[in-house]
Amino acid sequence: MIIQLLGNIIPVFFGIIAIWKWKSSKLDKAEKLKRLGVTPFSTFQLLSGIFISAFIFTIIFVIFIYFNLLTIIQFSWPQANIFLIILMFAALAIVEEIIFRSFFINGLRLYIKSTSLILVISAIFFSLVHWYNDGSTVLSAISAFIGGFIYAYAFVKTDKLWLPIGLHFSWNFFQSYVYGFPVSGYVFEGIFKVNISGQELWTGGAYGPEGGLIGIFGRFFVIFATWLIHKIKNNQ
Repeated sequence: MIIQLLGNIIPVFFGIIAIWKWKSSKLDKAEKLKRLGVTPFSTFQLLSGIFISAFIFTIIFVIFIYFNLLTIIQFSWPQANIFLIILMFAALAIVEEIIFRSFFINGLRLYIKSTSLILVISAIFFSLVHWYNDGSTVLSAISAFIGGFIYAYAFVKTDKLWLPIGLHFSWNFFQSYVYGFPVSGYVFEGIFKVNISGQELWTGGAYGPEGGLIGIFGRFFVIFATWLIHKIKNNQ
């Protein structure tokens, strides 16, 4: 779809402008990598992000079971190579974080002074690229906006990619490969084979839990946990 294409191209374009500006300003390679959020590497931020999303989605899974919104059909180890699965989800998270956070936010900073506005614009574009996924609804678009806002907030607060990469990777990985839900309309073979029932308003239907109210509530807890981790780290 043209909207999805533009939703990816425009952030990349802004990133190219930012890098070109830095080159014109004769910034060295180390400073460029720092502004892009690549260096220095932070094990704490990466693992914190992984833990937060894994914990929140485990709670979401339990809620689905408690309210009889899913039936576990099978519990078994998928045939796919787990290392390739991890690599795939990691690559997707890294690419999207580079495009929508590292490139786009740095490009927007050249023209917009308001951090809040930058977060909103970045989240809108992140939502746009998910609009035409299978099972997408107005509610799933709102959820994708909140997700984009979370990752952008994590990037702005830390000036690094590692927290948003950890959050993004773990959210998708546990949602799909571990608990067997669709993730943004895409279906992968998971450890749990589940059948989702109940109202789509709550469950997200074919889009997955992140497209329903339960998943949206989960996203707000991710925002709080992200803020808390940053606050604790700063107070040390």
